[in-house]
Amino acid sequence: MEYTASVRSTADAHEVHVGTGGRARPLDVPGRDGAPGSAVSGGELLFLALATCFTNDVHREAAARSVPVDGVDVEVRGRFDAPGATAHDVVYRVIVTSPAPEAVVRDLVAHVDAIAEVHGSLRAGTPVTLTDVRVERSATPA
Repeated sequence: MEYTASVRSTADAHEVHVGTGGRARPLDVPGRDGAPGSAVSGGELLFLALATCFTNDVHREAAARSVPVDGVDVEVRGRFDAPGATAHDVVYRVIVTSPAPEAVVRDLVAHVDAIAEVHGSLRAGTPVTLTDVRVERSATPA
């Protein structure tokens, strides 16, 4: 299934869309106050992607295993030390609220840790390729 994400940032607007399987929807990400760009950094969104992926996968895999889950809390932490630097010391913690036996929940979490798509993409060092650059002339002089 194809996933998409797009940002259009101008002096007057900051629009974000995400999509899955050809279905796009807006995502509320505020623009930066007094400057162009997003009020949320890419690093924050990367860590949110990890947390969201894990949360959704716990619910999906719990349902597949008939393990009742009342709630999932995920917190991701890590560091970017300079512009252009890669993330390091990325760690996360999980709290699963469930009436199931602890061993069953721990097994579920270990399974999800092994199969979570965003986690696996980062762990494998998935290549990211720039495929096109266009320059559109604006009416504003340079």
